[in-house]
Amino acid sequence: KGASKIYEFLKIKCQPVAINSGTVWPKTGPIIANKTLTVSILQPIEPSLESKDFLKLLQESIYKELDILN
Repeated sequence: KGASKIYEFLKIKCQPVAINSGTVWPKTGPIIANKTLTVSILQPIEPSLESKDFLKLLQESIYKELDILN
């Protein structure tokens, strides 16, 4: 929700980024050594969307990329 507040307040493009670090540093369990982290810079989101539409697009684009990375 914080990202949508910033997006709404500043009225500028949002640059989504997807990082597959969850496969190396999981919330529970051991850290997996010798694994490559990938950072993907995704298409920017223009500043014309409503908050709920922005969050939906942001989430969908990041999860779609993570599905590809993992």
